[in-house]
Amino acid sequence: MPTIETLTERAQAVTPETPGSDVFARFEREPDTLVIPVVDGDRPIGLIERNAFLLKIAGAFGHALYAGRPVVHVMDSEPAVVEAGVEIDAFCDILIQGGPGALTRGFIVTRNGKYHGVGTAVSLLQAVNERQRLQNIELSDTRTQALTAARAKSQFLAIMSHELRTPMNGVLAVAELLRRQPLNAQAQAHVATIVESSETLLRILQDALDLSRAEAGELELNAEPTPLRAMMDDVEAMWAPRASQDNVTLMVSYEGDTELAAVIDSIRIKQVFNNLIGNALKFARNGMVEAGLKAVADGNRIRLEARVRDDGPGVDAARVDVIFEPFVHGSGPDGAGLGLSICRQIIDRMDGRIWAENNPGRGATFAFDLNVERAEMEAAPASNVESLPDLDLQDSPHILIVDDNATNRVVAQALCEMFGCTSETAEDGVEAVEAVQERRFDMVLMDIKMPRMDGVQATQAIRALDGPVRNIPIVALTANADPEDARRYLSIGMAAVVEKPIKPERLRMAMNAALEQAAMGDMAQTQPRDARSVA
Repeated sequence: MPTIETLTERAQAVTPETPGSDVFARFEREPDTLVIPVVDGDRPIGLIERNAFLLKIAGAFGHALYAGRPVVHVMDSEPAVVEAGVEIDAFCDILIQGGPGALTRGFIVTRNGKYHGVGTAVSLLQAVNERQRLQNIELSDTRTQALTAARAKSQFLAIMSHELRTPMNGVLAVAELLRRQPLNAQAQAHVATIVESSETLLRILQDALDLSRAEAGELELNAEPTPLRAMMDDVEAMWAPRASQDNVTLMVSYEGDTELAAVIDSIRIKQVFNNLIGNALKFARNGMVEAGLKAVADGNRIRLEARVRDDGPGVDAARVDVIFEPFVHGSGPDGAGLGLSICRQIIDRMDGRIWAENNPGRGATFAFDLNVERAEMEAAPASNVESLPDLDLQDSPHILIVDDNATNRVVAQALCEMFGCTSETAEDGVEAVEAVQERRFDMVLMDIKMPRMDGVQATQAIRALDGPVRNIPIVALTANADPEDARRYLSIGMAAVVEKPIKPERLRMAMNAALEQAAMGDMAQTQPRDARSVA
């Protein structure tokens, strides 16, 4: 912190014998001079403050009384005196304690008791203001640097996530194909371990990416009308098989109007539930986990109360307050200490509250509350997760698979064969655009990041072609599963987006939906023409 010396003015002192007229003349010559010190030898004995002196001179008989007399009769004989080494903050505190009058007077600065200079409240204010300005600049620079570093880390993790998802796509897809083969029990257990370990790694990747986005201020929320009962059905369908595998009784409940809908980011809410339930399953082996959502409507608002309870060992009392901090071991299903931190970041962004507490007796409860906007929907669509295995592709469509990664092409071909489709492959967008113009395909499975021409550019090029080929359904297969990216892909004409690693049921559902949408579009184009021919 700067000292008083930094704002000291080396004002020329006057002696005690100096007549008042000399001081008056000096104030006239120096309009910016606010105080004049009175020094006897090198020892300060008083201070003449401009306004106080001029008021005395301007008073009745003031000039006659003081002009010819020594300044000791008009000076402040008890001015504030401060040593040059005193910090500005400390001296300001002293002045403030002296009341408003102390702030209007000047002060004398000494060094080892000898006159060194003078200062005023104006100089103090200037110094404090300058210090605050510099601090603001420093804080702004520090924040900018921190934000830049956080964004760089987020970008790095996004790239790494994409690069790691690509080989993981091959691992998981091949494991999925193996699981559908007539293997013995031991081999099936090995395949299940491969799948579970791969999915855990993917969760860690997603959590690390989300955490870095939150630190960079880039964690996006996309709120839209969402039927609450259907959302909880999706949560149950997601975790029921895993709970059964772990020999855990999972009870998922919804309490509230079954037709109630809220304006929320359902993907992020389900992400919070997924982390909390995964965490509970980890610590409740052979036990019970309850996951519930209570929705209470109040006018155009809805209060959501979510609770996830387990009968595991509970949370160490010393860790309850820090368990939502990043990298606290055991704070998530992955053990990396990211899961609960992400939950807190998401709930905080939604202006909600999240906490943990131990249950009476055994286990722990993780809870969050939100106050959200009510949405009006005609009906809450039923979850379609359970019906996925019953979907079958019709008419054996011919598929063009576009991916620069050889493993991904092999996996996609194997999945298409499993669905009863025939397929061809292309290694980038340029080859894809050429292929659809030369041969007939019923659908394109398009990777996004590719050399020469990426999936977005290839889709735009195909949509710009002439003739029926421009309407060929295109399904994105991508590790860029961010909701904002998915919306962009749909906006340029892609029919659906399937996240890598590819789950066969999800891909089959997307392919069926894209083909059905294309068929309905063809019917809409042919009906007017058929009507005219009948007429």
